[in-house]
Amino acid sequence: MTVHKFAELNSAQAAQLFADYCNANGLDVSAVVKQPNFAELYVAPEQLAQVEIEFQRFIAQPSDARYQAAAWQLSQPKVVQGKALPAFNLLNVWQQAPITLFVIALCVLVYIWQQIDWPSVSALLQLDKPSQLWRWFTPMLLHFDPTHLVFNLAWWLYLGRQLESRLGGLMLLNIALSVALVSNAAQYFMVGPHFGGLSGVVYGLFGYFWLTGRLNPAQGINISSGLAGFMLLWLVLGFFDILWVSMANWAHLGGLLAGVAWAWLLRNQPGRKVI
Repeated sequence: MTVHKFAELNSAQAAQLFADYCNANGLDVSAVVKQPNFAELYVAPEQLAQVEIEFQRFIAQPSDARYQAAAWQLSQPKVVQGKALPAFNLLNVWQQAPITLFVIALCVLVYIWQQIDWPSVSALLQLDKPSQLWRWFTPMLLHFDPTHLVFNLAWWLYLGRQLESRLGGLMLLNIALSVALVSNAAQYFMVGPHFGGLSGVVYGLFGYFWLTGRLNPAQGINISSGLAGFMLLWLVLGFFDILWVSMANWAHLGGLLAGVAWAWLLRNQPGRKVI
C-alpha cells in the first residue's frame, strides 16, 4: 500500500500519541521513529485530507485528554522503528532547506576570502559607504574568527532549516534579508560601520520562533524555553559588556524586534507539511 509522509515532529512520543489517536478512530497513520527527538508520520493517500485536519487540532492542543485516552485503547501502538539518522545528514538538509545551506556556504566562502584578502572584502562588504545599498545587507556574511563563524552558522542551521521546511525558501529569504537590513541599520546608527556576523539574523529567527510558538502553534514552529532563556540572557549580558567577546548588541536587539514583527504579521500563516 502506498503511503505519504505528511509531517515531521521533533518528539517521537508526540508522534506516537497522534498515530495512536488516529488508529483508534479508524485512520491508518504510522509513526516512523528515527531518533527520540525526530519522527515522521505517514498516512494512506485517501485519508490524507482528514488526517491533516486532525493533525492541526493535535498541534493546537497536544495535551488534550482524548489523545491520552486513545493511547490506552491500543494494546500495540502502531510505531515503526526506523534507522537512526546521523546527527547531520547533508542530503536530507539540502532537500528540505537549500536556502539555509546556501547561506552557510556563502558565509564560509566569504570567511575564506577574508583570510586571503581582507582589504578587498572590507572594501566591498562593510557598511562604511551607506549610499551603496547592498552594504546594508552584506555585513551578515562577515565573521572575524572561527568560533564566531561556527557559533552563528550552527544557530542558523538549527533555526533556518526548520523555518524553511515549514514556510518555504522564499519566505526564509524574505525574513532573513529584512531582518539583516533592520539589524545592520540598528548597529550602524547606534555604534558605527565596523561590525559583522549573522547573529542579528539569528536573533530575528529566534524572535520569530518564540512569538510564533505562542500565537500560532499550528505552524509547527517553536523554540524550547531553555534555548529562549539562553538567547535572552546572552543578549542582556552583551549590553553589560561583561563577556569575553565583543558583540554587535544593537544588531541583536534590532534583529530580535524584526523577527517578532514578522511573527505578528504571519500569525495566521499555516505551516507547510512535507508530503
